[in-house]
Amino acid sequence: MSETNKVVLLLAEQADQLWRLEQLLLDRGYAVLGAGDAEQALEHLSSPVVIDLMLVDEPFAGPLTGAALIESCLPLRPLMRVLVLTQNPERSALHARAYPVLLKPVGLEELGLAIGVALCSPPVQPWL
Repeated sequence: MSETNKVVLLLAEQADQLWRLEQLLLDRGYAVLGAGDAEQALEHLSSPVVIDLMLVDEPFAGPLTGAALIESCLPLRPLMRVLVLTQNPERSALHARAYPVLLKPVGLEELGLAIGVALCSPPVQPWL
């Protein structure tokens, strides 16, 4: 399947970061579902749209952490891939085994490559 058939759910709380990442994804031919908070992301996740990749830009406010959001939605979307951007080195080391975590700052080229690798990798199934 080509990149133009892939749908990416992008969760980024900062409007400028959301826009920048959306542009990167659109320029590479992905369809993008943007979410400015976990609630919007959950709305997309509960829709019938097939989501190939969830890209989470941490941190974000609210009672639901990135890890909790990911872990709650994966059983419902077992074919979805996940990629997390974080500034927290501990988070990066802790969760990198379950799904890819990139430590920020990340260059656009590096992020583009990581997205491609994530989409070609097996789905995340941390419960196995």
